Amino acid sequence: MFLSFKVCDYDLKIIAVNAQHGGRAHDAHIWRASGLRQHLQECHQQGDRSSWLIGDSAYPLEPWFMTPFIGPHEGTPEARYNARFTRARACVERCFGVWKGWFRCLRRDPTLHYSPERAGVIINACAVLHNMALHYRVDLPEPHVEDQVNVVMDGAGVGEGNAVRRRLVPLHFT
Repeated sequence: MFLSFKVCDYDLKIIAVNAQHGGRAHDAHIWRASGLRQHLQECHQQGDRSSWLIGDSAYPLEPWFMTPFIGPHEGTPEARYNARFTRARACVERCFGVWKGWFRCLRRDPTLHYSPERAGVIINACAVLHNMALHYRVDLPEPHVEDQVNVVMDGAGVGEGNAVRRRLVPLHFT
C-alpha cells in the first residue's frame, strides 16, 4: 500500500497530492512534511488569516488547518460547527472515493508492486486523469468507501489552532 496526502475542492477536483511516502507513514507525518503545509504556515506568519484547510482528527489542529471538536454537547455552537464540518468532509471523502472508483490500483486492498518512486508517479498520474475526467464531464464511477481511522494528534500549533477555531465558532455557528 502506498499512502499519499491529497487535497481537493468542493467540485471534487484534486488540487494537491503528495505521493512521496510509503504505506507505513501516518497522515499527520505526511502533512507535516508537505510543501503545502509549509506554504500555509508561511502565509499565516505573514499575516494571512483568511483561509483554512479542513481535515479529520488524524491531522493536527493548526491555525491554518481546522479539525472537528471531539465530543461537543448537542445544540452547542461546537456541535453546529461539527455538523457543517462533517458535510464539508463528506465532499472530501466523496472525491477520494470517486478517485479510487476510477483507479482501482489506489484502493487499500491491492498493493502497487512498484518502487516507491514509480508508485508515486502512478498516483500523481491518477490525480491528473481524475481532474481531466471531471473537466470533460466523464460519468462518475461508483465511489469506493474505506474505513477511516481517526487519531487525535497533539502537535505544534494546536493551541493557536484551537484559538482560531474558537473564534470561528461564535462568528458562524451561534
